[in-house]
Amino acid sequence: MRKSVFRKPAVITAAAAILLGLPCLGSAYMERPGDIIETSCGPDNATAKSILIAYDTKHGATATIAEKISETLCQQGFRVDVRMARNVDDIAGYDAVIAGSPIYNFYWLPEGLFFLFKHQEELAERPLFLFITCTYLKDENDTPERRAGAVDLYIKPLLGLLPGLEPLDIGILSGEFSYAELYPYERFRMILSGFPEGDFRNGDKIAAWAESIAEHLQ
Repeated sequence: MRKSVFRKPAVITAAAAILLGLPCLGSAYMERPGDIIETSCGPDNATAKSILIAYDTKHGATATIAEKISETLCQQGFRVDVRMARNVDDIAGYDAVIAGSPIYNFYWLPEGLFFLFKHQEELAERPLFLFITCTYLKDENDTPERRAGAVDLYIKPLLGLLPGLEPLDIGILSGEFSYAELYPYERFRMILSGFPEGDFRNGDKIAAWAESIAEHLQ
């Protein structure tokens, strides 16, 4: 296990507060109750490694992706808990953590961000994997250049605020966008922008990324 060799400076806490307070992140983002998925799976024995998947979601698509990741890992012999990030109080019992969020207005959702800041030191001491979901990377746009660009835009700035966190792998996964699921103010704004709707989740790519996590942890 890696040991944390830093102390969380006040400036990091202040930066987290600023990020969490941005209107583009916080306004009317809350998911509907039916969009939440919290499950547990895997063998019931003490020798199996335990993994937490902590995620945030806006309209439920990221929840289904987190569930698909867990199903693949459980088939590989791991014990996996899928939890909404805000419902995680303690990560001490986990051998590894996967954290993810959709990208909304170019940022992670607030609860996904807060989870990383809240558990920063503990996350630095165990294997960590991050994933984002966005329609920007639907299949026809899924190129190495776009994946690298997504890491530059959505992962590196975040890690710059979280010294000590070094994810072993980063999942760049396509998501879902439906006008029917939007709140009225969102729908109006997205119609004006001409943003195309559709379900761009790719089960094979989600499973492949989960299998790469299993290889890291074997």
